[in-house]
Amino acid sequence: MICRAALTVCFACFRTLLVQMMSAAGTGYCFNTKRNRLREKLVLRKHDPKVNKHVLFFEKKKIRSI
Repeated sequence: MICRAALTVCFACFRTLLVQMMSAAGTGYCFNTKRNRLREKLVLRKHDPKVNKHVLFFEKKKIRSI
């Protein structure tokens, strides 16, 4: 039988995710960032050095739990 307290501690360790963000400009530029596990997928506005403009970045995939 699994102890409920131990299960809670384990889940608390993996509260954040490392995700890959991909540029909406279609340049292929991407970066990694952290987000809370319970949030919706991220959409950020940051600088894309390949087009030298601020563009939207969408969450492409989950890399791992942190």
